[in-house]
Amino acid sequence: MSKRSAPAICRLAVLIGSLAGVGLPATSTRAADNTPTDLKLGLTPSSAKGLELLMTEPMATPIMKVKDLDRLWMVWEAEEKARAEKADAAERMQMTFDRYGWAKRPGDEVPKLPLDYTEDGRGNLVTNCFSCHGGKVAGETVPGAGNTHVDLTTLSTDLAKLRALDRGKDPEQVADVVGPFKAPLNFHRGFTNAVIFAPVFAGLRDPKLGEHFTNHPEVLLHHDMNPPPWWNFKKKTRIYADAFAPKTPRQLMPFAMSPMFSDEKFRSFEPNFVHIYQYIEELPPPKYPYAIDAELANRGRVFFEQTCAECHGTYGPDGKFPNRVIPLDVVGTDDRRFQAIYKERREAANKGWLQYYGEHPVDIESKGYLAQPLDGVWASAPYFHNGSAPTLWAVMNPSERPVVWKRTENGYDQAKVGLEVEEFASVPENLSSRQRRMYYDTTHVGNSAAGHTFPDELDADQKRAVIEYLKTL
Repeated sequence: MSKRSAPAICRLAVLIGSLAGVGLPATSTRAADNTPTDLKLGLTPSSAKGLELLMTEPMATPIMKVKDLDRLWMVWEAEEKARAEKADAAERMQMTFDRYGWAKRPGDEVPKLPLDYTEDGRGNLVTNCFSCHGGKVAGETVPGAGNTHVDLTTLSTDLAKLRALDRGKDPEQVADVVGPFKAPLNFHRGFTNAVIFAPVFAGLRDPKLGEHFTNHPEVLLHHDMNPPPWWNFKKKTRIYADAFAPKTPRQLMPFAMSPMFSDEKFRSFEPNFVHIYQYIEELPPPKYPYAIDAELANRGRVFFEQTCAECHGTYGPDGKFPNRVIPLDVVGTDDRRFQAIYKERREAANKGWLQYYGEHPVDIESKGYLAQPLDGVWASAPYFHNGSAPTLWAVMNPSERPVVWKRTENGYDQAKVGLEVEEFASVPENLSSRQRRMYYDTTHVGNSAAGHTFPDELDADQKRAVIEYLKTL
């Protein structure tokens, strides 16, 4: 692996930030009073302002230059590079967007500035929240959808190769980039090691903790996470896969905790997140754009309410969401995420600014996984916290979930409802690391597709009816 300076490593840590972080302690302490914190800071929260801030306000350190967008193809593999060189500017930019999993900004007919990044006014691009929560569904940008195309390892590695090229070095000598403490950025395309990014940030700010991670890398339980859709935020009383964290503006801020920012600079972003919180809170789920068999869907609603509603809630004007956390031994899904945020980090979090010094704490121990709301579920594929089920059909048929699958770029499976995929018995051999990331492997640690066998209470026709009903939510 090529050598990079410590500042470069820190900048890398910033680029991988997401909203999946755990609250981290800041260095200073709270004033000695018992006055409840005004979460809104006396502001009138504005959804429109929140969206504007996401699109225009840089709240992280730069990851690349705007001009890099037109140059990244220069370090691609020979075949892709040759294609890019022959393409016109618009086609080459589309190839760039597809390679890194970027979505076009709403209203752009051709790819220009990715939705994932914000210009800082000095020719740089800064990661924003849409990097993980602004994806494509059936080829169309859907703000708030999980980005199921993102590949941070490919982007980071290509940027390192471009810097090597600029220095007159051989880009081919640059190995896949990892984060601080050798943290992988992602194992599969469309996913990130997001939960571990937060402890990594803490380790960069706290030398003692950083030394602990260096000497004991096994405490960082790396795993892919499926970015959840934002439009279900409003129904939740607590957030993340295990509902261990409170819903507050500060809980949305860990991605901005750059080790290159002072505490004062970091905290100055808090008013922005009052508005960003409101934007997420008001975001509506997208409507299913294809035909629905209304009679079949009505039958499916009956089976859903008999079998699924106890955990996932009911829908319509009188619908209710129970916010049920299901014990791990009941739901049976992969436990890597459940184990990843260990007790000491949670206790440290509750002493810090992000948790309002214990006023809005995270749970010290997780109880299980939250049964998620299903509004807009048609646009939320792949499914489960680790994204191991590519379609609703796979969710509903536990014994027939694919072992390995590879999605198409923009296809949508209307029959199975979810990603259009090709299935495999195992990952093909002799692939490059980038090619390997395109194959979702359920035998990889943290990516098991086991569990959630509750649909097997239904027969095949009933399952088909439930899937039809889910299109209507």
